[in-house]
Amino acid sequence: MKLNIIMKTSNHKFTCVIPVYNEKERVGNVLDQIVQVKNLSQIIVVDSASTDGSADFVKQNYPQVELIRMAKTLGKTEAVMEGMKIAQGEYILLFDADLTNVNHDEIDYVLDKIVKNPEIDMVIFSRNTPRLITKLNRFDLIYSGERVLQKKDLIEVFKTKPTKFQLEIAINKYMIDNQKNVFYFSSSNVNFPKASKLGRFSGLIEDLKMFKQVFNYSPKNYFLQTFFFCKNKL
Repeated sequence: MKLNIIMKTSNHKFTCVIPVYNEKERVGNVLDQIVQVKNLSQIIVVDSASTDGSADFVKQNYPQVELIRMAKTLGKTEAVMEGMKIAQGEYILLFDADLTNVNHDEIDYVLDKIVKNPEIDMVIFSRNTPRLITKLNRFDLIYSGERVLQKKDLIEVFKTKPTKFQLEIAINKYMIDNQKNVFYFSSSNVNFPKASKLGRFSGLIEDLKMFKQVFNYSPKNYFLQTFFFCKNKL
């Protein structure tokens, strides 16, 4: 996908970008909270050619949200890139659509911290997961889709040409390479495992595909991030 993002920002401080693909049954859980975040001045949902009516659901129930409908399903990274084309905020709040237990007060707390502490370059919302393997490999933190960072940094990340599920590892690598100040916040967010959405076998296949994409972006950095990245709590 061609990178064509306008760097100009308005007085809007924070823009939220939410990529969606076949999440009609779950995206409302997220948007019900996101629309209550006081610090957000723009909310963008990018629908990746869903076939379950996700886009229509968002349009009908959340008129304050700016909806982008993609003609093809290209991937998560590509959907975020599309949303960035109209993002006006100095900071971008990235949020996945398949979450429960989202709390708007938690989000406002983090955004307030960033406003008061401009030396913070990124905050990742770690997820609340009961799965031990997820905690051990730190996937609940380092590959969480919920994070806030400066728009100018995200644009630089896109220049490294990540694709599909490589966005989070690409962002992390950029932060490491540029010695950015990264913190995490222990959120109440809980995500739906792919097995619960697609079935055990299909979910496993999709998880393996995702892992392969992430690992292939930077095998060395994958292990570096797993053991050493983002150790400071907000």
